[in-house]
Amino acid sequence: MIPEAAGATPYGIFLLADAYLDAASFAANEPRLYSQGPTRLLSYHAAELFLKTYMRSAGETIDDLRAHGHDLHSMLTRAGELGLAVPPQIIAQAEKMKRKNDYVRVRYVVVEERSDISPASVLRFTTTIKRCVCAALNMDDRGVPKGEHWLGPLPSDYPGQHFDDAGN
Repeated sequence: MIPEAAGATPYGIFLLADAYLDAASFAANEPRLYSQGPTRLLSYHAAELFLKTYMRSAGETIDDLRAHGHDLHSMLTRAGELGLAVPPQIIAQAEKMKRKNDYVRVRYVVVEERSDISPASVLRFTTTIKRCVCAALNMDDRGVPKGEHWLGPLPSDYPGQHFDDAGN
């Protein structure tokens, strides 16, 4: 079992995603004179983790999640197959991001271009994904489940808890 599988609940993944989104929002309000890359990168990573929250809840293994790499379009497609509904413009925006290789490019960009996807656009994209995941998983806006946070049975790689009679 890979280390990430230990305790990788939808709620745990959501909390990490939300922390990245908070950091992206903070970075957007404290822009650097030379680059908006950090805001976009943090937003992209948050979107990835929100989608993985949903897919994990639907029973996907850590290996299944990792197989998508950083391809948000692939993750949105799989999450949709698993029942996540997102507005069509989110799919269109993910296609544009993939065509531009923006998630990878923003990690190494030295000179920003006018045609770059704006930080505000990426923040809206991520916030929309967060809202869709919260609605689908019956979570409040902080990710707290209002009911069960697994859509189905536990993923096959989720560690079981085995106790002896003494509770060890």
